[in-house]
Amino acid sequence: MSPEVLVIGGRGRVGREVLRALQLTPAKVRALVRTPGTLPHSVAGDLGDPASLRAAMDGVERVFFVTPHDPAEQQLGKNVIEAAHDAGVKRLVFASAYHADVTSRLGLSLFVGLMSLLTHYGPKLSVERHVRLAKAMSPVVLMPSNFYQNDELFLGEIRAGVYPQPLGTKGVNRVDCRDIGDAAARALTDGSVDAGGYPLVGPEPALTGPACAAVWAKVLGREVVYDGDLERWYALMADRMHAREREDFRKTYKIFRRMRVAAKPAEIEKCATLLRRPPHSYEAYVETVAKA
Repeated sequence: MSPEVLVIGGRGRVGREVLRALQLTPAKVRALVRTPGTLPHSVAGDLGDPASLRAAMDGVERVFFVTPHDPAEQQLGKNVIEAAHDAGVKRLVFASAYHADVTSRLGLSLFVGLMSLLTHYGPKLSVERHVRLAKAMSPVVLMPSNFYQNDELFLGEIRAGVYPQPLGTKGVNRVDCRDIGDAAARALTDGSVDAGGYPLVGPEPALTGPACAAVWAKVLGREVVYDGDLERWYALMADRMHAREREDFRKTYKIFRRMRVAAKPAEIEKCATLLRRPPHSYEAYVETVAKA
């Protein structure tokens, strides 16, 4: 029988790719939305309403979720985990953030505590810790790096010849959200995928802001210069992001300015193994967007 799958966060950059990838499988898919009918095969629910989550998961065997940029992110994530446990879900897949795969309970607790002090990822990593401890649900944690699709927030500026995303000059790994969707779909539908953490990374260990601008220039056939000014980017995004998300992004970019965040060869290989193919390159992504 085809598995029943619930996707939570299906309207976001990651969730919509998970829904796309699941359409290519035999799975019966539901998408949790606040307003019924806004997505195909949708069911009404709210992360802040545990009763609605339990109702949405009735008969569901597998759940994918991503937590929002929200002051209550940690509690919202725990609501999903508890509802999935109560519903008898057999596979729980969570999209977290890129980091080293810490597997021991003590090590993970210490890591979450440290990251809570140094970054804004504390709530998300705390949710991840609870997911990993939910052994009865064969949990899978996906750990994607910086999204290629973040570029789509400023395509107008790129067309005008400026790449304004302040990625810095140290280098950061980046990944295609299509790869995240494909990886999630396999984890949700293929019983051979083991529980555990999976880094989702692009094939280039790290990309700098100037390197990304150069790729756009090459594909478009005209000059695209890098503008790495963080505050100009912050002002530019004022009407393109929710305030909490914009602030979280700014904190992340400050980290990228101080340190290189590169994927290790073993992480790239593990990502390719889950995808059963090489991850998409950044240039391939840019070519796709440019054609569209």
